[in-house]
Amino acid sequence: MSNLYNQISLPSPQGANSPNINMRGNFDVDSQYLTELLAERQKLGPFMQVLPLCTRLLNQEILRVTGKNELLQNQGFSDFDRMRFINLSHMASPNSTPNFTGWNSLSHERLAGVQGLNMDWQTSPVVPSSPIVKKILRLDIPKDSYPNFNFVGRLLGPRGNSLKRVEATTGCRVFIRGKGSIKDLDKEEMLRGRPGYEHLNDPLHIIIEAELPTSVADVRLMQAQEIIQELLKPVDESQDLYKRQQLRELAMLNSNFREESPQLSGSVSPFTSNEIKRVKTDQ
Repeated sequence: MSNLYNQISLPSPQGANSPNINMRGNFDVDSQYLTELLAERQKLGPFMQVLPLCTRLLNQEILRVTGKNELLQNQGFSDFDRMRFINLSHMASPNSTPNFTGWNSLSHERLAGVQGLNMDWQTSPVVPSSPIVKKILRLDIPKDSYPNFNFVGRLLGPRGNSLKRVEATTGCRVFIRGKGSIKDLDKEEMLRGRPGYEHLNDPLHIIIEAELPTSVADVRLMQAQEIIQELLKPVDESQDLYKRQQLRELAMLNSNFREESPQLSGSVSPFTSNEIKRVKTDQ
């Protein structure tokens, strides 16, 4: 990002004394820099609880850059209001489509232990004018072949973060469906047969749903399929680096939770009921 400042051409001699040229150049640089900061903050979203210091530094830098904006300064916006204004402006801009190519940088940290996973995807940019299509793919979970392997826990990760990252990376929605998809077996039996829960009569499986422009839908669906298929390959616990990373993340989340809520005691479950409910029963 610092290279952006080195790419600014010097003003021509005849305009060297004109403040408008320097102001416009600085404005363009700050706007481009702010766009990159907001894009990185979006990628950091699922990691904010795990990386609070990085999140704080990034927010401070965003506030520093937006603090140069005379409009925001003159209107007396607070830091909180400035963050809200910038985030909403970034989301509303048609040119601020989320960049899902951040998987290349994050995946080496999160999935370094998943053997054979291809990290070199080249994601096509989203074309706003391309028509939206909805495509659905089903992947069966080999629960019968590996009855003692915790596929659901491996897919969800601590507090559902692992599955959230797959969704954020690919732009697809991923649902765990079928028998055993609800942690509370008594609740699953109670829901079985009700409208919207017909899937509980099927074997445990994954539904990947891509509702995206036609130009990228197939590519994103294939990316999600490749990631999920690798995670569905049972790995010996002693060699499962991915599981170790999930446990480290869980320990960090629990540590942060205890620091923020010292009045609460006891261990925190890696899979809260809200997270599992969202993944399992969302239609």
